[in-house]
Amino acid sequence: MAYADAHADTFYRVALEQLDPLAEHGGLHVNLPRMRQAGQVLQACSVFTPRSFSGEPAEAFARRILACIHDACACHPKSFALCGRRDSLPPVPGGPVALIPWLEGAGPLRGNLSLLDEFFALGVRGIGLTHNHANEVADGCGVPEPRKGLSEFGRELVARMEALGVAVDCAHLPQPAFDDVMSLVRRPPIITHTGCRALVPLTRNADDAMMRAVAQRGGVVGLDFYPGHLVPADADGKLPEAGSRHVADHIVHAIDVCGREHVVLGGDFDGFEDACSDLHHPGELDNLRRALGQRGLAETGIEAVFSGNLLRYLREVLPD
Repeated sequence: MAYADAHADTFYRVALEQLDPLAEHGGLHVNLPRMRQAGQVLQACSVFTPRSFSGEPAEAFARRILACIHDACACHPKSFALCGRRDSLPPVPGGPVALIPWLEGAGPLRGNLSLLDEFFALGVRGIGLTHNHANEVADGCGVPEPRKGLSEFGRELVARMEALGVAVDCAHLPQPAFDDVMSLVRRPPIITHTGCRALVPLTRNADDAMMRAVAQRGGVVGLDFYPGHLVPADADGKLPEAGSRHVADHIVHAIDVCGREHVVLGGDFDGFEDACSDLHHPGELDNLRRALGQRGLAETGIEAVFSGNLLRYLREVLPD
């Protein structure tokens, strides 16, 4: 069974810590041996700039991450291939893993639409409009109430993204920015990595209305593997152990809300330290497959969630 994933911070860590994505025990959740073990065909690669970077430093660091992605594809063409157009899909199992650069937060654009075109030329095909903090586009989900919606630049950015064929990613978006995006998009949006707020009541998690709005516009919702999104903290603020069974609970809930064809995986590997007890890396995804089967999801449904839905979505939104 193939695996396609909508979000991982692997190349952020490669750029920051000089780690090797080909080394099985080099400190990364995601690496080539584990991708092969999982049958992985595609990875959307987060180009994340922390809050400590803004303005020109944010742009420079984003370019540094993109250079790491390009270098991996150039130096190891049998292992990785840059994917930027529909004719790059579907990737072939056992062939190079397709990598799609994806800005996590629009801070590197510095409020300048011309930089979007430059990043598009470097392969960026999706943009998460905010992270937890505010930027030139909108307030992130970590900003206290009252939160502002899209700025004028944010509105211009969404329109230009859709014209180019860059996916509009609503992960980390609170309301009213989310509502603003839904009123503007004419192509299918995506939430690349989230939990379900109905199961764990966090602003960061998508509520049922958000997931339904994305699905109604032909988009997809990616469920992640971060324990903090999967299980509620106890009275002392400590997280109980989370496992693949909890990921399965969120996936099944999302399917009930959105429909099976609108749910994908966006594991957020390499974006956290404390992983699920039986889902530390892609090589352990069989545990999630079993958990979904135990909840009554048919093999065809598991295949759709693991790869088919995301590949279909990308065929629709990527440029020709």
